[in-house]
Amino acid sequence: MNVPKQTPEIFAILSRGNFISSNGSKGKLFDVISYEDNYNILKEFFSHTGYTLEQGHNYFYFSQPEEANLIMEKKLEQFAYYIDVMDFFSSMDTKPTVGTRYRVTQIAEECFSNERLKQKLYALSRREKMVDKVAEIAGDLAQAGFFEQEDEDTYKVMDAIHYLEEVISLITIEDDGEQKNP
Repeated sequence: MNVPKQTPEIFAILSRGNFISSNGSKGKLFDVISYEDNYNILKEFFSHTGYTLEQGHNYFYFSQPEEANLIMEKKLEQFAYYIDVMDFFSSMDTKPTVGTRYRVTQIAEECFSNERLKQKLYALSRREKMVDKVAEIAGDLAQAGFFEQEDEDTYKVMDAIHYLEEVISLITIEDDGEQKNP
């Protein structure tokens, strides 16, 4: 099996739970994985490590077929946070679509003038200043690979945001049959 020379770097990124998106600074790694039959070669290679190389819409990530319940619980807790974060960003004037750039200071300004956004932000972060709250949330998304930090104040939405959107779209809330009177 002739794996690409970038395989250790790809593994280091994906094994931390991050994504490799086509529109990020790791776009060259995306191209390496996408090149000819590299995806199938790498998928086979990584299968021996306990990881499965998965492909989404312009991004790659690892899944693990067998995970302990504790790990699954932590992932579900983390995803509940991401749902709230996506709700926050979806409530803004500029929606979180691939390639969108957000300035931390601009988001903080929008929150100052929009009470609903401010309440959502305060529910997501315990930081003191509004700018610090926004920076913390954007940093969390960047660390997970959904955003990429371009400079001290600017973050760009990565292709991996589709992963969040897809998982959130799969969530259905069953009606428990109880009717509440209006």
